[in-house]
Amino acid sequence: MPGKVIDIRLNIASGQPMNVVESAEVIAGTGLAGDRHAKAGSDRQILVMDKSVMDELGLEAGQIRENLTVDGIELLGLQPGQKLTIGGSIEFEIGELCDPCSFVESIRPGLLEKMSDKRGIFVTPLAGGKISVGDEVALSD
Repeated sequence: MPGKVIDIRLNIASGQPMNVVESAEVIAGTGLAGDRHAKAGSDRQILVMDKSVMDELGLEAGQIRENLTVDGIELLGLQPGQKLTIGGSIEFEIGELCDPCSFVESIRPGLLEKMSDKRGIFVTPLAGGKISVGDEVALSD
């Protein structure tokens, strides 16, 4: 059963609030247009977080500076190289888990330890296009 995108955010500058957007332009092999992490060749282009994990940890969408928050699809346990499709046509390759850093301790003391292996996954877009809040998210074959 497919999940869906429930939140999209662009990180425009270090230490600044993220911009909440209804849709974003995806640039193949680079990331989200306007996001400071959109860099060809980077393995940290787009951070995707699972809403169920955020609920478990008592976090709100965007609080840990993820680009995409998805609901209804379990991200943890996916392996590097697997593919996700968003919006029915834009494919993303799963990369590494995002290791929690000291930033999460500023949200709530003790969160760093609780987020071990749960901070989300990095993905690289294999095609360009537009994604929007409400788009379906599914594992590709």
